Amino acid sequence: MDFSPLRTFLEEACDSRLPGADVRVYRNGSELFSFHTGYSDAENEIPVEGGEVWPAYSLTKLMTCTCAMMAQEEGLLKLDTPLKAYLPEFSRMQVSELTPQGRIVRPSKNDILIEHLFTMTAGFGPDMNLLPHEETLSAVCALSKQPLLCDPGSHWLYGLSHDVLGAVLEVICGLPLRRVFEKRLYAPLGLRSTRFLSEVRDLSLLAPLYRAQGDSYKAISYDMTYAPSSLYDSGGAGIVTSAGDYIRFLDALCTGKLLDHESLTCMCRDRLNADMRRDFCWPQLNGYGYGLGLRVPPEGSRLMDAGWGGAAGGYALMDIHRQVSMCFFTNVLGADEKYLYSGLRDALYRSLGDAFLAEH
Repeated sequence: MDFSPLRTFLEEACDSRLPGADVRVYRNGSELFSFHTGYSDAENEIPVEGGEVWPAYSLTKLMTCTCAMMAQEEGLLKLDTPLKAYLPEFSRMQVSELTPQGRIVRPSKNDILIEHLFTMTAGFGPDMNLLPHEETLSAVCALSKQPLLCDPGSHWLYGLSHDVLGAVLEVICGLPLRRVFEKRLYAPLGLRSTRFLSEVRDLSLLAPLYRAQGDSYKAISYDMTYAPSSLYDSGGAGIVTSAGDYIRFLDALCTGKLLDHESLTCMCRDRLNADMRRDFCWPQLNGYGYGLGLRVPPEGSRLMDAGWGGAAGGYALMDIHRQVSMCFFTNVLGADEKYLYSGLRDALYRSLGDAFLAEH
């Protein structure tokens, strides 16, 4: 293997678009490649050293969904069970619908199922301002008083479904979500840098945050959107982590150390129907389907990877067939995800080489 294509891509990205970057590639528990470049703090010219704690944002979703699949294996959760069985507050949901006569609010045609939370087809929108500044469970349950944006199971809609799934985990495990993560992921895998942003008391311990500005970036204050209180753990976008921690999690998920083969296969099966596929139209996800909390290759696709990304440019890739995982972190909100995601994926496969790909 020759990882110069991946190294070159990262160096070129950090020449203009990004302040710095950290990437790790594992195969079945062994590190194949580790590289960091640029600055974690561009203003003070502090270089990336490889131990930085980055904002992960939606890469949290993979952890939440993994914990939920572990709970399913233990019989604590079922995909086809209505959400109201775990959170009775969601028993009588309303839907906001635009009709030719104007917007109306009517009863939902379907119950929200646990599977709808995994697949972001429950009808919840993305507005964190709907949540009171309270602990996770009570804050999430406040969503039951808001109308859904579509009937459950009818559309793919990016929103707070995984925050709701995190609250379900709190109920079935009898623990705050941060303790669920500690018990199921951090302790078994030796993750020492990962925690919820809501737990961080000193933001100077995190890599600074930037916002994309054309092909460059500018420093901004830390975004606390997904940590509205010190007791709110966002299952959809709440963690901060290091590349070293996240690749250990990703490798363990990819290689079946956290879930059995049946659960992992279930997680990585495309769940989109024709209507949902029209909703799932982000440019960086062109050609992919969506499974239980992650992008997946549709049946018959030439794509080989599953994973997801984060708002600050983070990226996760798993090639389950070849047991290869890659994670990438930077700290720029609004980075060109289409450029980053396709570039990282393609550079990885060029680095692995035709001989490796053919053999495996």
